[in-house]
Amino acid sequence: MLKEEDVLQGFFSGVCCSMQVFGEAARECGLDEAAARRIASCFGSGMGHAGLCGCVTGAYMALGLKYGNGAPGETDKIAKLNEKKVEFERRFAERWGSLECTKMLGGLDPARPDELKTAVERGLFQSVCAPAVCDACAILKELEEE
Repeated sequence: MLKEEDVLQGFFSGVCCSMQVFGEAARECGLDEAAARRIASCFGSGMGHAGLCGCVTGAYMALGLKYGNGAPGETDKIAKLNEKKVEFERRFAERWGSLECTKMLGGLDPARPDELKTAVERGLFQSVCAPAVCDACAILKELEEE
């Protein structure tokens, strides 16, 4: 399981939130972690627009990998996937107040260099982003065990 210190090291070496969540989950499903991180690399900082949190998009990819339908006729998998997705969203929003990056960061947009600098100065990567990555991974694990 990811530790906040490791997540922070990842952030400051170019590994965004979505890459960390999907990379961790994908590795546990047998997908190469580096490949998973490349797949998720466009989804950090709210897809680069401070929209849906990268922890959430990374979790969506992980849920799709684990529960998604991948071939015609696998419609029985859709309900299970949607159930897991909705429950992930509920738990994550309950813990973080939102699924949106900007709201989680007190109105700051990490895709804008000046606001990213402010987020770093306020320690938001330590107090919000790293714990949110760890929580997203923990919620995925909880959902898998249920």
